[in-house]
Amino acid sequence: MFIRNYMLSKGNLTTVELEENLGSALEKINEGNFLSLPVLDGNEFKGILMKEAVYRNYLESEKCNKDEYLSNTKVKEIYNNSYESISADERIEKASYLLKELRTPFLPVFDSNNKFVGILTHFAIFNAFSEIFGIDKGTRIVVNMFDLPGQLARLTDLIRKENINIINFAIMDPKVLDLIQVILRVDTDDVDKLVDKIQSAGFKIGEVTK
Repeated sequence: MFIRNYMLSKGNLTTVELEENLGSALEKINEGNFLSLPVLDGNEFKGILMKEAVYRNYLESEKCNKDEYLSNTKVKEIYNNSYESISADERIEKASYLLKELRTPFLPVFDSNNKFVGILTHFAIFNAFSEIFGIDKGTRIVVNMFDLPGQLARLTDLIRKENINIINFAIMDPKVLDLIQVILRVDTDDVDKLVDKIQSAGFKIGEVTK
């Protein structure tokens, strides 16, 4: 799953320019109900303007005329030019890690020629992982098993022999010694029969969501 498939492309973004005044920038932020916007200098990505920074700078400047502040202060005076970027050809897992660690509202995305092509948001990450987990597909079965070699292969082979398609699965650590949770999404019309087969094979079912 590549970032280019989930990013918001540059042509669909609301952006602000370095030389734009804060009044204009704040209007764009409020109209789109944004918390931040990409800052550009022509076609070049320069940084991030946070809505919070516009108000914080006003309060810290102790200027009494808000309209004058918004009209005379430019984006280039308060935007954040410290950012981490990512390549459009990177996989979505790396972007998820960076967004979590950096606590940034979005990641600017660049192509192989180092050209700014869009941004990747937290919402895009959520959508990507929703696809991975197949949240809107099939039946969800949680199987608790001992973390022993061959257990997962035995489970999937059992399901294969029932001629049932596994849409996807994930392995979670329930923080219980020597146990793992396998979260399956399966495509079957007879879930009860499959659950009985899994339990008969010695596995413990934790949850079934149809």
